[in-house]
Amino acid sequence: MGLKAGHFALIALTGVVIVLLLLAPHTSDQPVVVETENAAPLEPPTVENQIDSALAIIASEAPMQGILLLRSIADEHPDNFRAQYHLGRFSAQTGQWEKVIERFEIVQAIDPDFTESDYWLGTSKMQLGRTEEARIHLQRFVADDKNNEQLRNEAVTMLNQNN
Repeated sequence: MGLKAGHFALIALTGVVIVLLLLAPHTSDQPVVVETENAAPLEPPTVENQIDSALAIIASEAPMQGILLLRSIADEHPDNFRAQYHLGRFSAQTGQWEKVIERFEIVQAIDPDFTESDYWLGTSKMQLGRTEEARIHLQRFVADDKNNEQLRNEAVTMLNQNN
């Protein structure tokens, strides 16, 4: 019962495979870190990204948490148009007319050409019984705004009701 050349080759090949397996690198419990040349460094979120996050939270199941985040952004960046605008709109939804005036006066100071500010200032002042001030804002809005037909119609209705 002699071994043939084919058997020697199989035994030799098996030995080579065993040696290679023993010499192969082993995995460890350490996480694998892959570095690439194109990997961008992590940057802190921008104010606009933070506002987007706050608006997403408001639209979710935790609106008050989003409002608080948006308010902190507005406090930290008082000249941020979007933060002031959205806080003004949310104040209008809850009937906080003094807050609407406060926010939209800031919005108007940031961008005097943003005609929608006059609509919100006029609406708020009308709600507070400040009719003459409200009329000035609403008339200016109707004269200047050409984009928002719904708000224009509401402004005209308010003006006609308080003649």
